[in-house]
Amino acid sequence: MMKKATIQSILVRACACVLLLCAVSANALAYNAQTAADWLQQFAKALQGFVPVNDPAMTADPARAGQRLLEYEFGTVLVRGEGVQMSDILEIDIRSPQVKDCRNVCVGMPLEETLESRLPEYSASPLYVLGTQEAGYGWSWAYLSENGVYGVEYIAYGGEGASMKEYTLTYVIESGVITAIRMKIADALLAQAQEGLETAEEIASRQDSEVLIAKNNAPMLTQENMLVMGGEALGVPVAQLVARLGEPQSVQTLPQGTGRVLVYDGAVVTLGFNEYTGEELVRALSVNSAAIEGPNRLKVGMDVGTAGSLFRADSDLYARGGTLYLEGEALGEAPYGELMALDQGELMLRYACLLENGDTAMLQAVIQDDVITYWHLMYADDVQGGV
Repeated sequence: MMKKATIQSILVRACACVLLLCAVSANALAYNAQTAADWLQQFAKALQGFVPVNDPAMTADPARAGQRLLEYEFGTVLVRGEGVQMSDILEIDIRSPQVKDCRNVCVGMPLEETLESRLPEYSASPLYVLGTQEAGYGWSWAYLSENGVYGVEYIAYGGEGASMKEYTLTYVIESGVITAIRMKIADALLAQAQEGLETAEEIASRQDSEVLIAKNNAPMLTQENMLVMGGEALGVPVAQLVARLGEPQSVQTLPQGTGRVLVYDGAVVTLGFNEYTGEELVRALSVNSAAIEGPNRLKVGMDVGTAGSLFRADSDLYARGGTLYLEGEALGEAPYGELMALDQGELMLRYACLLENGDTAMLQAVIQDDVITYWHLMYADDVQGGV
């Protein structure tokens, strides 16, 4: 008679083969509720031949009444009650290439080999819709950060009325490789499925609009190219700037004697005082005239594509906005550049530049109907409301 351990070993290997053969295609399969349910049924059948590696008497999850977390060599399975039937399974977490999911995908595969559509390089939104089902309710989307895709999720709904289920398949990504596969099964409502699909379709309709700023290798904004009419502006004595712009039309005093404002036809220059020397210095410029050339020859009236090409762009950017480049430790810390979506259809090109004295200078160019309507140059400390 074969030893019990040997019989169990053969049974485990046989069950593993069943799990591996649940999907027979050589390529990743399309995902829908029926595909998920069929695979889940086979998975539950194979699981009955496996023995958890944790103590069966200690598998109750104290955080979830009536549920048990079963640990296996390939990962974990969360079930309700005492069974491991298909209807008992709530969540599956696969950490080993031993098991293929319902799309014929396993841990260790490069993400690009598993997708049915192109992989986004960047998205201003943390969600990028990869596709939606042609029939029924279902979609897939990618989760993105500054370092790229860190997760992909497939969601599909099956059944009707009180029997409707939501099947969620998630890939955890590290350095472009799948490190974990998770499936979750939950009760669902038709309204929930409809609302989710509408959200996915709305995101998809906005994410692939016309490219406004194309990826380029132009230099980022630095103190050397942050010039106005060919010369330095921020922090210089007022006489230097007036020599280039000419005499102002009027001069106004700021409240409480904090400085003065020079008003030109198409520009406003804000002045402040050096608290140590009393010298009057330029603190900010606001320009809405095409006659005044700003940093890197930026001008009012330029289209957004031309204006964006004056400074570095690490990826194509769309109307939804996004990061142009990021050299600081975080977005908002110099040096960096971004395209921001504002209210009422406006956009803003915003750059932060680190000056030699340790201050941060900001260049903001507001865009309406794809054209620069005005631009601001100022110290970051003077930016109102972070914009």
